[in-house]
Amino acid sequence: MFEQHLPVLEPSVNQINAAPPDVVNGHRPCQTREVKWLRLDKIYQKFYRPNFYDIGGTYTQDVPDYWFSFKTEQVGTTFLLHLFIRNQGVTSFNVALSCGNKFIVDRKAETVYLQHCLKEFQFRQVSEMTHTYLTTYNFSELDIQCLKDRKLHIAVSFPFTESTDISLEVINNIKLNHDCSALFADPIGSDFVIESADGVKFPIHRVILTSHSEVFKAMLKGDTAESQNSYVKLIDVSGEDLRYMLEYIYSGTVKDLENANFGNLLMLADRFNLKGLWELSEYALSNT
Repeated sequence: MFEQHLPVLEPSVNQINAAPPDVVNGHRPCQTREVKWLRLDKIYQKFYRPNFYDIGGTYTQDVPDYWFSFKTEQVGTTFLLHLFIRNQGVTSFNVALSCGNKFIVDRKAETVYLQHCLKEFQFRQVSEMTHTYLTTYNFSELDIQCLKDRKLHIAVSFPFTESTDISLEVINNIKLNHDCSALFADPIGSDFVIESADGVKFPIHRVILTSHSEVFKAMLKGDTAESQNSYVKLIDVSGEDLRYMLEYIYSGTVKDLENANFGNLLMLADRFNLKGLWELSEYALSNT
């Protein structure tokens, strides 16, 4: 998957009120090449009823080319919206979406829409009717109150470019290039301790931690407090989530991933720059 930033096109009040043909909402006709917005209705209620929900599709003929859906989830006081796309046939495509979680409230139109730039995602050789994870938006409790009795608009477009020969790795065929799981199970020679928010301590090895995460590498470099004390406490990470992350760092996989909180793992993967964990988590999330 390839990402790049594009300028965002903000809607006019008339566009939102009139629900024009460039807005995806249910089965109403929206041309794939003309789409500009995904409209999510009753989003406030759906955040408090975590589940999968349909948004709608884009068309060139009677059958939708692409169908958008989302999953709501609450993690503590954070509300997550995971966005998905399903393609009709075997295809390669680019799709660009709002990036960032800041939004503008149009009180007159009872509408909220995400702003800033678009992030482009590029997919190659996607199998027919594949349910593909796109991105996750996170909102605070205050954000959710702003969404009450309002519609949420997410900017979207399909940038059409010439096809390339670039072949992206299919997530479920990820090959492991390291396995130090024995050291994680029996941490002989450990020289650092990570403690979770609920007091679970994990003795680990600096060399393994820093070789897989640039964030940990910076943390343990030089005369930082963590490096000198050989200890860090992650006050916002549970013992279970920390175990999953460390298991990935040591072995390159997570054996019982289906029992994990995918939203938490996605945030940890992003926070500690663990690309492989992100790919494993988004693949598992898209297949739940």
